[in-house]
Amino acid sequence: MRRIKDYLIILRIKRGDVDAWEQLVEKYYDQIYQYCKRHFFGNHVLAEDLTQDTFMKVISKIDSYQFSGSFFNYLYTVAVNTCNNFSKRHKLDESSFDEAYDLLLNDQTNEPVILDEKAQMIQQALDHLPEYQREAVILKYYHELKVKEIAKITNASVATTQSRIYQGLVKMKQELEKEDISFE
Repeated sequence: MRRIKDYLIILRIKRGDVDAWEQLVEKYYDQIYQYCKRHFFGNHVLAEDLTQDTFMKVISKIDSYQFSGSFFNYLYTVAVNTCNNFSKRHKLDESSFDEAYDLLLNDQTNEPVILDEKAQMIQQALDHLPEYQREAVILKYYHELKVKEIAKITNASVATTQSRIYQGLVKMKQELEKEDISFE
């Protein structure tokens, strides 16, 4: 059903309906934002920028968008590529965010980045994963995508994607066990 609704919204966008574009952004903004935020260690400012970049890329190419496959998967593919390209251009890794992450956690003027201690520990374990594993785990467990969809989005085989998810979970479990947090 989502596929049909997306198809109709995109047709309206291609005809110049601004309200349809707003409807599409509203429908998927939070999911793309959350993906970007988790991808960049909880940095909400960078996540907002990359989410906006993702939607700008989609709208700039909407006229050439072909209705093959799920729009949702297409949108996630653009988001994954946007985040990965940003990382490559700026050679970012976890250490680039340590100071900003600490400031966000301690800043009383912002909403808490992570609401409770267990969630914080899970996020930190996730942050320690290599990018390709973090990406697969985020898409699987935070966005509830199927392995086949994740494989398509990340341009990897299903077997590779399964391995990335499994290995990521094993590493997260080991990290959490160091902190004496049960991983379930």
